[in-house]
Amino acid sequence: MAIYHLSMQIISRSKGQSAVAAAAYRSGEKLHDERTDEQKFYARNVQPETMILTPSNAPEWIKDRNRLWNEVEKVEKRKDSQLARELNIALPIELNHDQQKELIQSFAQNEFVQKGMVADIAIHRDDANNPHAHIMLTMRNLDQDGFGKKNRDWNADFANAKENNRGYVKNSESCLSIREQWANYANQALEQAQSNERITHLSHENRGLETLPMVHLGHVAHDMEKKGKQSDRGQINRERQDYNQTVVDLHAYRRQKEAHVQKMKEKEKQFSFSTDIEKTYIQKAASLLDQKVISLEDISKRQEELRQMSNRHDPIERHFHVQQQQFLNVSNYYDRVRDLKREIEQNEEKVDELKKSLNPFKLKENNMMKRRHLDKISDLESNKESYESSIQNHKESLRFSTEEEFYERYQEFSQKKENRLHQITYEKKQIQVETKILLQAEEAIKMAKIREVSSHYPDLKTAGRYLSYENALKLEKHVDMAKKTPVTLSIIEKAVKNQEDDLYKLKKDLKIFQTEKDHLDKIKDQVTKLRKTEQELDQLTNSSGEATKPLVSKKAHQHYEELQHEANHYRDNLKEKGYKGPEDLSKRQDEIRGLEEKVVPHIEKEIKVKEHTIETISGIFDAIQQATRSKEQAQQRDQLRRMRSTTINRGKNQGPDLSR
Repeated sequence: MAIYHLSMQIISRSKGQSAVAAAAYRSGEKLHDERTDEQKFYARNVQPETMILTPSNAPEWIKDRNRLWNEVEKVEKRKDSQLARELNIALPIELNHDQQKELIQSFAQNEFVQKGMVADIAIHRDDANNPHAHIMLTMRNLDQDGFGKKNRDWNADFANAKENNRGYVKNSESCLSIREQWANYANQALEQAQSNERITHLSHENRGLETLPMVHLGHVAHDMEKKGKQSDRGQINRERQDYNQTVVDLHAYRRQKEAHVQKMKEKEKQFSFSTDIEKTYIQKAASLLDQKVISLEDISKRQEELRQMSNRHDPIERHFHVQQQQFLNVSNYYDRVRDLKREIEQNEEKVDELKKSLNPFKLKENNMMKRRHLDKISDLESNKESYESSIQNHKESLRFSTEEEFYERYQEFSQKKENRLHQITYEKKQIQVETKILLQAEEAIKMAKIREVSSHYPDLKTAGRYLSYENALKLEKHVDMAKKTPVTLSIIEKAVKNQEDDLYKLKKDLKIFQTEKDHLDKIKDQVTKLRKTEQELDQLTNSSGEATKPLVSKKAHQHYEELQHEANHYRDNLKEKGYKGPEDLSKRQDEIRGLEEKVVPHIEKEIKVKEHTIETISGIFDAIQQATRSKEQAQQRDQLRRMRSTTINRGKNQGPDLSR
């Protein structure tokens, strides 16, 4: 979950601080403090990701962290000097490392560096759940020679860095809230990363939240909590978490109660526009779903559940069918193996009989018969092996090893199949019953809504039952308008015509403006071409060398005449277009620019409003017209049906004509 944290401090000598030491601690680099002649180094398990952003007028040495902060220390002479500002900002964990870096860079560059500050940034990722950035900012103007005077104007940018504003400039009209700006930058980055998380600089109180905010642990308290030691700040957060959970539970109860009250009101309204049989349908569906009040969303949800249940039946039935076929196949294989064994035994007995025969006259015949039986035995053995191989292939999938075990498994499967298919049959019947009840309730709820909406439109007093549910929902959006003034087809038709007339006038005004703008653009283009041609003529006329060329060169003379003809052509065109000189053109162009900046956007906005209004009113008109047309068509069908019925009855009463 993205969290908001932005705190700011002034690094000051009055607090015993050093800009070099602060930079060394935040960057993880070894720096030499020239003022105290000390080495500053603070070892870190995870090396921070650092960068120095500088204004465009900064000298190259500014990017040297060691020299940068030593120069800051040198230029500050007082013992209570303010050396630098520092921002401590939590980075959204929903962003990856590159996105976090890009976010903090763009924020520092646009909000601080472009105004002339140097930003020394260090991103700390020692704790994966608490990535954060330190931004150290210089406080003096910068030029090629180094640091100049302190820029007091920058103070206003940080006036809202803390909610109580202590220690900073107050009540500045030009003040930018850094806290708010950071929230905007972070939320834009989260949106680009397609994350639904957002942060805000506002306090819980300002946001109207009853929950208490968590306090920032800081690295000391965080390390203690990580080692299993309780800290004061950690205890505050635990107590606030317990309190917040109670608030959340209370809010959940309130929401449930409000939802229940709203549903009861909806039911009361629903029933006031329902017939007795429709009320029965709705109550049946509510009992089916074990609810006191039922909505179309509830019905739709249950219908989807029933569809999923029904969709699960087919694969189960197919699975049983496939397994049934496998068991039948194996059973047939065993039967066939038994038959083959019997045939083999019969042929072997015949071979044995032939061996015992001692009749010398039938020796040849007996040998032939014996060979025949042996060949047959060989074929039968081959077939038996094939069936046994097929049985072997099914042993693993059907989970048996012997013939006796197979028939036990077959019997278990048959019983399981019968029970499951019986259950599926029962479920299908239940689904059919539930589906019918839900469809009846759905239709009843829709009809109640149609009647409710129709009651607000005069044309639908009798034609309302022919209104489609989709059109009823469209009309429902405009019920408040219908309550204030009668909305009939004739009134709507008149309103549409008035709006279309207004739209036509607006588009006409926009077209006139565009025509005038195009006209001036053409005049400007012609003036530019005329000036270019006249300049070329002036060069030919005023230059002594060029002036004699038309006198001695036929080609140069022809070119001079073409330029004169071209200039006359442009002058004639400009005269026809009403060109009165550069001052008049400039004045008309200023007028057009003024219209384009102030009037045209207003006209375009009005056009969009009118188009939306026409679309809305036309939607109401189409919805009511659909109902009235459906009513007329139904009446025509009823009349035609009655006429046919009358004709048939008259023919039956007259009977056959026997006089012929």
